[in-house]
Amino acid sequence: MEGMTTLVLALIVGGALLLGGCSFYNHPFPVAKTTAVSPAFDLRIVQLDDFGSFWDPQAAARVIADVEAQANGGNTLVMLFVHGWHHNADPGDTNLASFRESLGQLADQFSKPLRREARQQMTGSADLKIIGIYVGWRGRSLPGLLDYATMWWRKDAAERVGDGDVAEFLERLQRIYLRANAFKRYQQNPGNTPFMGLVTIGHSFGAQVVLKSVSHEFESELTERAPCLTDAVALPVAPQNPQAERVPIDSFGDLNILLNPALESYQYARIDGLYRQLTYPTTQSPQLVVFSADNDVPRQSYFPIARAITRPFRPPFRNAYQGALWGEALGELASQQTHELRLAAGEPDALTDEDYSVERRHRIADYDFTAATVFSGIRLSPLPGSHLIGNSPVAVIVTHDRIIDGHDGIFLPGFEQFLAPYIGFIEGKRVVLRYQRYLALSNAGQDDTASANASCAR
Repeated sequence: MEGMTTLVLALIVGGALLLGGCSFYNHPFPVAKTTAVSPAFDLRIVQLDDFGSFWDPQAAARVIADVEAQANGGNTLVMLFVHGWHHNADPGDTNLASFRESLGQLADQFSKPLRREARQQMTGSADLKIIGIYVGWRGRSLPGLLDYATMWWRKDAAERVGDGDVAEFLERLQRIYLRANAFKRYQQNPGNTPFMGLVTIGHSFGAQVVLKSVSHEFESELTERAPCLTDAVALPVAPQNPQAERVPIDSFGDLNILLNPALESYQYARIDGLYRQLTYPTTQSPQLVVFSADNDVPRQSYFPIARAITRPFRPPFRNAYQGALWGEALGELASQQTHELRLAAGEPDALTDEDYSVERRHRIADYDFTAATVFSGIRLSPLPGSHLIGNSPVAVIVTHDRIIDGHDGIFLPGFEQFLAPYIGFIEGKRVVLRYQRYLALSNAGQDDTASANASCAR
């Protein structure tokens, strides 16, 4: 009987593996050239095959060209989302529909009157265009419940996608972002220079795609500042006298968010060891934020089981911590967690639109988005006893109270109502800081001119 059970299991696994190699969903889905949704935001879709190559490179090139044209002419926010397991770019996909709705919520944030007035003063235009980019790949490779047998090779596919054409696509967006926000451009046309924001979000295996694509730039920025070589197999310990940074870390875009990331904690270990060696100025805003649900069964149970199955085919771990880094999903190790997210009904928001007024704008410029923060009745709090650094570029957050519910419940109203202002005010901080820098340099230049004139008069 035991031998028969083993045979049946072997046939099931073998059949799933054979099916996984077939061409289910291995094709591009029909999309319009541009899916304009409203005057405030557009939704664009790019699609990659199982090897990480664009199905239609020209379509991707058109998105890049459209982003550049918009960024050259007006205030622009690019929101890029990479879906995860069980999803794709099918027009009926639930992630696609939810992403479209979240763009609308974000557009509502930026369309409020006081924000428009502030943009008018600081950029010369009250308007802002949001361009949402949905990155579709073969997250679903089998129909129905059979897709739950595909964890192993869908993770491999996500790594291929992260190393493929999407990396170049993101780098081209980054080049546009840097040119659009170059301070030299602002000096050439003061008071009438649009800004560009760039936020990337990845869910599940889509977080693997995002981290693969952006981590090198972030690690490079940290390595240039951190004095010590990291030891990934040892629990990171902050030095007694961390190096103080006066210039903020700027890596990829404005903000990179990983939602329930289905990747090893090992892939984050170097960042974890590097960022702890530094302290940061008040001008620093978060660069990498991880949200992990406390009831995410696939990541808490299936992921370590999948890692354990591969253990016989790998060398033994040097110590228990190295094994935990390899066996646990990012966001699950207590040593890497820094914050928690809980319901906080009745608590006032940390920042409001009134803070965009000239008299109170300094509150946004100086705000620490890794300190205790409340938006829409949800509180972000530092974890007691965790290693905390003010104005940190990194936050690894565990969510409670079903704010994110399980592995796939990432588009729930409560979480979106927290995330929209969190992103919105981070973008606001970067615009305010740019404007303050211009004013400071302008005043310094006027003082120099006055001194020179006085000297000539003498």
